[in-house]
Amino acid sequence: MAKFFGDLHIHIGRTSKGKPVKITASPKLTLENICKVALEQKGLDLVGIVDAACSGVLEDLESLINSKRLEELSGGGCSFDGLIVFLGSEVELALRENGKEAHFLAYFPDLESTKRYAKAIEPWVTNSGLSTQRLRLSPDEWVEIVDKSEGVVVAAHAFTPHKGVYGNCVTKLSDMFKEPYKISGLELGLSADTEMALRISDTHNYPYLSNSDAHSLDRIAREFTTYELSTLDFHTWKTTLNTSIVSNHGLEPLLGKYYRSFCKKCGTLASQNGPLYVCPTCDVEMTRGVWDRIMEIEDATIHGVTRPPYIPHVPLFMLPSIGPRTYERMLKVLGTEIDILYNLPLEEINSQMGSQIMELVSAVRKGQLRIILGGGGNYGKVTKSKKR
Repeated sequence: MAKFFGDLHIHIGRTSKGKPVKITASPKLTLENICKVALEQKGLDLVGIVDAACSGVLEDLESLINSKRLEELSGGGCSFDGLIVFLGSEVELALRENGKEAHFLAYFPDLESTKRYAKAIEPWVTNSGLSTQRLRLSPDEWVEIVDKSEGVVVAAHAFTPHKGVYGNCVTKLSDMFKEPYKISGLELGLSADTEMALRISDTHNYPYLSNSDAHSLDRIAREFTTYELSTLDFHTWKTTLNTSIVSNHGLEPLLGKYYRSFCKKCGTLASQNGPLYVCPTCDVEMTRGVWDRIMEIEDATIHGVTRPPYIPHVPLFMLPSIGPRTYERMLKVLGTEIDILYNLPLEEINSQMGSQIMELVSAVRKGQLRIILGGGGNYGKVTKSKKR
């Protein structure tokens, strides 16, 4: 058994021919760029490409496999210079009762199964080349297609007010799916952690995953999951998902851009103990916060429930005093970002980068950063103070 770091929610911005895939993602997010950054800068062992079923990305994948740049593994998944790549798809599904929408992820063992899935959903999307489209299928019909393609289903950013299944649609997955046990996991998202998720009893039926939902190269691995697996391939991951998660390294929830409800009219950020949806200052509806939504629908106690530890993660780019040049130098002299944040001796960081950077990394490890809360689509901020 060995431990592996995985980020299974990364978008493709453009194909190798420059065609758009995820409209809101950076054009630098090409398949090869993602693999290089994930491996050489971030220190990941596993990535999930959630636009693999888009027509232009399928062409790129086939080309990379034919040229031996990408090697399909016997147990499922692909290898890019030792980095394991899972092929996935993000879609938008709607409740027929009220039209509310949520995002879901599916992962497939190989290129052929991804092609079968893409062909099956093609009649139900507007443009097969674009990412995260709303399917003109019921949630159950989509799950059936994923099943037939040997796929795995995960609820994406499950608690966010923007397209999260608990944040936007239901309080239990059985209200959306006839066979909710076919959902294999829940993605916590950038504004929730394990303790928050456990307040909803329905979530106790599923393992929690932490992934970045990266729309630019620097956002890769801002959240990731540590797995303990005998072999790093799709089949082993799929069959042991309930037991293989060692820890969740998720963005400190206070930094999440939807952590608390926010009034876009006057800038009021919710701060009281209970959920808040109407601005107390100007009496307009607020952009709902993840914390507020969970407090609204919570129905469970977290005491006595055992889960892998959630380790609040603050990526280097969110720390004060670490701009692009400093970040580049840190990678050059110290190694990958995950290694810097979790493993490297502080003395070495001090000797190479100075006491200020060393103290910031130390504060991340100890959870001693002072944070200005996020909400309403605005990320929180880290201040230079080391005491919260």
